[in-house]
Amino acid sequence: MPPLDLTHIRQHHTVAELIALGKARRQTTSFDQLGTFTPVERNAGAYLKHVRAMLVPELLPLRRERMSASAFAFFRGSVELMDYDLDYQKSTEIPAVVCGDAHLGNFGFYASPERRLVFDLNDFDEAGVHPWEWDLRRLLVSIILAARDSNFKPKKVDKLVRTASASYREAIKRMFDQTTLDRFYRDNEVQAVLNFGGQPEDTANFIADLVKKAQKRNSEQVVRKFTWTNSRGERQFKDNAPRSVHIDKKTYQGLKHGIQEYLLSVRTDVALLLSQYEVTDIIRHSVGVGSFGSLCYLVLLTSTDGSHMVLQIKEALPTRKVGSQSQQDLTAALELSEGQRIVSSQRILQATSDVFLGYFQMANKSFYVRQFRDMKESIDIPTLDWGQFSAYANTCAMILAQAHAQSPTAAMIRGYIGSTTKFDDAMANWSEAYVEQVEADYQDFLDKP
Repeated sequence: MPPLDLTHIRQHHTVAELIALGKARRQTTSFDQLGTFTPVERNAGAYLKHVRAMLVPELLPLRRERMSASAFAFFRGSVELMDYDLDYQKSTEIPAVVCGDAHLGNFGFYASPERRLVFDLNDFDEAGVHPWEWDLRRLLVSIILAARDSNFKPKKVDKLVRTASASYREAIKRMFDQTTLDRFYRDNEVQAVLNFGGQPEDTANFIADLVKKAQKRNSEQVVRKFTWTNSRGERQFKDNAPRSVHIDKKTYQGLKHGIQEYLLSVRTDVALLLSQYEVTDIIRHSVGVGSFGSLCYLVLLTSTDGSHMVLQIKEALPTRKVGSQSQQDLTAALELSEGQRIVSSQRILQATSDVFLGYFQMANKSFYVRQFRDMKESIDIPTLDWGQFSAYANTCAMILAQAHAQSPTAAMIRGYIGSTTKFDDAMANWSEAYVEQVEADYQDFLDKP
């Protein structure tokens, strides 16, 4: 099977035909059916344990600490449970390239190749071809969980979930008011997103402050924060065990060899640029919540002019769906093409992607590579007031719709969801019911270490 199997979403129907096919799906899966959560019998602890077997053992206590912080943090770190449950829900069965983990924390700012700041999805470890509504369901559930963490009023949150669903629905419609090429050349530059989303002035000012902060995050700033100069006058990474530790010589040499393979997966001009750099240090450095505990490295590159840049190398594990629901062991053969899957999905779903994005294999493992923290900034969700939170949630829903619109089947989504708020009510009903499942799983997680 190809790393990202697009066989089932390629289309030869016209847009009008696809919209009609999507509308017809309502006869098979009504809005009421889509909005009804079906509880699933499963052993949550067993699935979580299966995924932990994929991770670095010494990082597991810190991972658990992060997941224990709140139901939302637990939700971020346990995507395998929702993936399992989604298999047993009524579906539109309209496939698309999806993020697979489109919660509120997986959107953020980063630099385009033209050095413009854009806002988009930024995590694709679980990406693949699945029913499109899986992403929207995960986003809406995350809105409720994050809102509860901030103690926002339930009636306001209930309304926001419907509004976010409407933002997704309306954005899909707007995308099909454009030509195929115009949908492809979408503009996710921050100012364009602000204008498109119609955020209030105070939120626009809040975003402007984040933009200023992000623009200060360049390679040299990263180097100053994460490295020091040793007694020989050489730059090297700081140790901060267990999160950040230097690696053994065998792993170091393996990664250096892998970087040479990685150069074959990037554009020729990028490979030529990187030929002017040498690897001067490598450290294992774990980040995030959901991916915390997987193999992740930072590579310090030093150029011929003495300047630096930092690349991040992350292990491309099989999606949690494979990891938690199949009975296969997580063997090397299962992982070999995962880096290519993640990179391909990211290039499809993002309006513009990091030019340093690439992948390689090492010791029967798959890895993907990107520039580390170059003008990257995420929203600190707990600090948002209600106006900022609601604007952010609606913007994420709009961005998700634009990403889904890149799939040739997206016109079927357009046909299915139509223009009625009955769809928004259905999505809200399912999400509100599923939050109770997450809360129960979280409590079980806390009670059974």
